[in-house]
Amino acid sequence: MTDEIDKMFSDLDSYYPGSKRKRREPKAPEVEVDDTWESKSYKKTLPNGKDMEFYTIGALAQALGRPVITIRQWIKTGYLPPSPYRLPTKKNVNGEDHKGRRLYSKAQIDCVVELFKTAGVLHVKRIQWPNQQLTNAIAEAWKNIQVEDSKTTETKE
Repeated sequence: MTDEIDKMFSDLDSYYPGSKRKRREPKAPEVEVDDTWESKSYKKTLPNGKDMEFYTIGALAQALGRPVITIRQWIKTGYLPPSPYRLPTKKNVNGEDHKGRRLYSKAQIDCVVELFKTAGVLHVKRIQWPNQQLTNAIAEAWKNIQVEDSKTTETKE
């Protein structure tokens, strides 16, 4: 008897409630795209002729696991140093200047992630600022990275 009842109600989930219209077949799950922060980069040539890959503030935010607005606020309040690299300024339709995107090198982003890990604030939901030691360490590391990046490639003969 239960088999007949189960058979009678087996198609119940294939119809919309109170309707004679059948439900759509569920789609197969799409393959997730590996969207890490390293996937989108800008290739730029520095004045010394060195070609480098740069990443936007979104990549920095994704690497730190924070929203972009949080990173911008940290830069504005001085917790993070401003980006040493930017895309050129552009004019909009009204003739107003808009600053170019903030760009960060892979070394800078890796350095910040490492410093956040060592400070124990990478996976913390809320960071207690001002953490002057962390701010100074990031500024010093970025300064050293920028100096290394801007060195001209000299050949010894």
